Amino acid sequence: MKTYIKAHPYGGSVDENSNTTTSYIFDMKFNNSGVVQHYEFKKVSTTQIQWKDNSSGTWFDLVKF
Repeated sequence: MKTYIKAHPYGGSVDENSNTTTSYIFDMKFNNSGVVQHYEFKKVSTTQIQWKDNSSGTWFDLVKF
């Protein structure tokens, strides 16, 4: 994601917050636009994580095959 924000015309920053071994949260902030994209993931097992859809607050399973 850091590569993506560096390629953005306005640039920006990525703030990461991993307060436990099962939670990963980051915000991408775009300079000069006021846009912030929030991402939240949590580990369920060694082969499964969940991603939170911010618009609905629903958690979705992502499974490694």
